[in-house]
Order: sequence, then structure tokens, then C-alpha cells
Amino acid sequence: MKESFGSRVRATRVARSWSQQELSMRSGISTPHISSIERGLRHPSLEYAQRIASALGVPLHALCDSTREFVAPRIRNSTEELPWDMQNFILNEAAYPYLEAAQQMSKLSEEDTSLLKMLIDLLSERHRLQAGDML
Repeated sequence: MKESFGSRVRATRVARSWSQQELSMRSGISTPHISSIERGLRHPSLEYAQRIASALGVPLHALCDSTREFVAPRIRNSTEELPWDMQNFILNEAAYPYLEAAQQMSKLSEEDTSLLKMLIDLLSERHRLQAGDML
């Protein structure tokens, strides 16, 4: 019996002792979507397959080609190291747009990342000032 993409994702994830929520956080793909992929109920788009492979730290062919044996390299850190409220956020389906945005931002150049951080700081300060005016 040939292994499916989803079963190889699950095997790699389990080998890392990661939960589906951990993979969700790292890939920017919702936990229910990852669950559906692992169970073979959904087939990922190329973009999602690449994001999953990248999050797992493996080449895409390792998840697609069941004829090759592949041992995933060790990756440190996990969601358990995050604050409890952040862990809860990751478990929530409503977190999906934010996880996807974080995944996209992680691919920006250092210059673009710096500009984006500055913009976020300015918007946060504006919000803080507006909230202060309301008091």
C-alpha cells in the first residue's frame, strides 16, 4: 500500500512530537485543514504542500515520494514554549488569518520586515493614544 501525502505529513509531525496545532502555527495553515490533509480528506494545493514541508523542515519530495526513505532533521522549539494565551490562540480556528499573515511575513527581506515592524509600532501607538482619549 502506498503512503499518502497526508500520512507522511502525520508521520513526520509525530516523529517530531508535534501536535497538529504546532504544525498549524509553523505553517500558517489552520489546524482543521491540517487534520483533513492528514486523514486524506483534502489534498493540499502546491502552496500549502510547500508551506507544510517548510514548516516540518523537509524537502517537498520527502512528503510526496513514498518510495524514498527520509529522516527529518531535528528542529527545536514548540508551541509549549509559548505563553498559554498564545497556545490557546493557535488552537482557535479564528487564528487562521493571522497565522497565514505571519507565514507570509516570515518570507520578507530584512529591510521589508523592519519597515513592517515600524508600521505596526506606529499603528499600535496610534491605537494606544486613541484608547487613552476614550478614557
